[in-house]
Amino acid sequence: MARRAQSSLRLSHLLGLVAVLAVLGGGGYALLHRTTDTMTGVQELGASEYLEDATALSGNIYKIEGIVDDRLDQGWRQADGRLFSVQVSDGSGSSFVPVWVPPDYQGTNIQRGQRYTFKVRVLESGVLEVLELLKV
Repeated sequence: MARRAQSSLRLSHLLGLVAVLAVLGGGGYALLHRTTDTMTGVQELGASEYLEDATALSGNIYKIEGIVDDRLDQGWRQADGRLFSVQVSDGSGSSFVPVWVPPDYQGTNIQRGQRYTFKVRVLESGVLEVLELLKV
């Protein structure tokens, strides 16, 4: 009489099952906890282009990355917002640009010496109005 082959759960099957569950669990976590970059597709503002003719860029939305240098709004009322000098570097060197944070902005607190990525709108006066910012 012939013996039947026993099928049993082998260690390799168990390890394969654990690996599949880990991949599915990690992928599911990544899908559920993904974030969207609100600055994707926003054009980078060249400092030299901005300094050459800022008013020609008015109304446009750009992104800049730089280090907050100093506050320029000493003596302003808090209801007028805050004005900062931001050091921006590009291929031609570094420049300082004025960035205005509106009084109703509820985002990240801005600190001197910190690097931020700003999504800005160029105002008619040439000042950059902060729409969003991320600490880098």
